[in-house]
Amino acid sequence: MSMITKERPVSNGVVLDITGDLTYANREQFKTAVERIRQRGVRYLILNMADVRFVDSSGLGLLALVSQNFKLSQGQVSMLKPQSYVREIMVLANIQKLIPVYDNEQEAVTGFKQAA
Repeated sequence: MSMITKERPVSNGVVLDITGDLTYANREQFKTAVERIRQRGVRYLILNMADVRFVDSSGLGLLALVSQNFKLSQGQVSMLKPQSYVREIMVLANIQKLIPVYDNEQEAVTGFKQAA
């Protein structure tokens, strides 16, 4: 399945709404969307994963890389509402140690304000 990304501003950051699968086949599209946001100087990125059905090992690697790139710029990446299957993959891969996971957008935005 292809991936659709849409960004929208929130207080102190940007939400990237992702629809589809975060996989090797879609890696360039994901990297391009995230890099476009980072190059504008955005320090806080919320990845809305509510409509992501599947994440493969490439997707996990990209999430870790994106998190590290934002940390190097004194920024932070958070994840919002991953579906149960995707959440299970994140737990098994220990991604939540790198990227905080929130169940609602307001909590994610508040988490950024506390980190700032």
